[in-house]
Amino acid sequence: MLGSHDDGGIHSRVFLRSHKSLESVDPQFTMRRKMEQLREELELMEHLRDSIQSRLRVVLPEDLGSSLMDGVVLCHLANHIRPRSVASIHVPSPAVPKLSMAKCRRNVENFLDACRKIGVPEDKLCLPHHILEEKGLMRVSVMVQALVDEDEDNDC
Repeated sequence: MLGSHDDGGIHSRVFLRSHKSLESVDPQFTMRRKMEQLREELELMEHLRDSIQSRLRVVLPEDLGSSLMDGVVLCHLANHIRPRSVASIHVPSPAVPKLSMAKCRRNVENFLDACRKIGVPEDKLCLPHHILEEKGLMRVSVMVQALVDEDEDNDC
């Protein structure tokens, strides 16, 4: 009886081990998955860049995150899709080439408010820190795509 109990214990442990993720078993699987994820992120970023550049007829710098973090480009995009959806946009000037964090935050919050008014679903909206701190460009990309989709839906 004791022997069969031990066998059951061994089999249970084997089944538990078999449920471990493939990552811990095969490091190549992990690398392939990470490379695939990186490739998808790069494609999304390029799509984001293309969407903004084609609509606003601007060329964005290589570092997309830093070019969006002050909210200026995003506010212009919202106004392009629905004129006057962002009533005032704080923009850098030759005298003050870099906006204060407070002005950046106001731009970003105004942009997010405009997205809501235009009809971007709440689950597609990102949070201000995703833009301001460049910590969620994937979320920003999803949101901008939803904004662009709203524009295309309204054109039909």
